[in-house]
Amino acid sequence: MSTEAAQSQVQCPVRGDPPTPVPQPFHAVFKSSTHASLFPVTEACTPSGPITVYVFDTSSGRKVSMSLERSDTVGKLKKMFLQEQPDLKGSLKLACNGKPVWEYQTLAELRVKEGVTFFTYLRSHGG
Repeated sequence: MSTEAAQSQVQCPVRGDPPTPVPQPFHAVFKSSTHASLFPVTEACTPSGPITVYVFDTSSGRKVSMSLERSDTVGKLKKMFLQEQPDLKGSLKLACNGKPVWEYQTLAELRVKEGVTFFTYLRSHGG
């Protein structure tokens, strides 16, 4: 490596205090706040209309298709599934993409796409 190339490289300081921070502009609303939460806007990006989702019953190997809106909750999906499979009442849970889903979550929040499959699993109580 030539001496010119070595001199042009920027070296990070190893010891001492960091350089003086550069002030960043911020929105006036945040001037007097102590906490803020930012959420991505997904409603405008997701198309409206019904989508078809599947629920795979892991105990029987049966796959059930259902038509839902993106604004519907997992609780509604679970209720519709239990109408077709009433023998699974009790501790039935659903998972999507390998993660458990909660009854209050909407399909839009989960970013569910057309044709996604939810899997059932039974929760066992005790130790």
